[in-house]
Amino acid sequence: MSPAKEIAVRAVVTFWNGLDKPPFELVLDRPLPTDTSDPRWAACTNHRVACDCREAVHAEDLAEARGDRDLLLGALREELVDHATRAYTADGGRDEQAECKCSGCRVARRLPFHIGGYVFTTRTSTDYTP
Repeated sequence: MSPAKEIAVRAVVTFWNGLDKPPFELVLDRPLPTDTSDPRWAACTNHRVACDCREAVHAEDLAEARGDRDLLLGALREELVDHATRAYTADGGRDEQAECKCSGCRVARRLPFHIGGYVFTTRTSTDYTP
């Protein structure tokens, strides 16, 4: 029988002072609340910047926003299976004529971030002759 090993995970908040300075880490005595079901949220009476109740609400809002984003991107990925959302010529230039013209692909091309997954990218050749 081997002795049990415990790994302690530090609760740390990192503050970035700018690109040219190293980050400052503040070690916490316990992790921040992750949502409003944490008992510290209900017990918070001394409201201040970064208090437990505000951290709980912020974490919960962030988790909900990420969930909504993931749901939207998942639906786009599923609907755009086998669509030529982006098409490129053999020399790497964008081939707008070969790209799918459906509204889903037009929306996906307008997104400021890569939706990844099943979005289909094609390569076309400018010197293709049938």
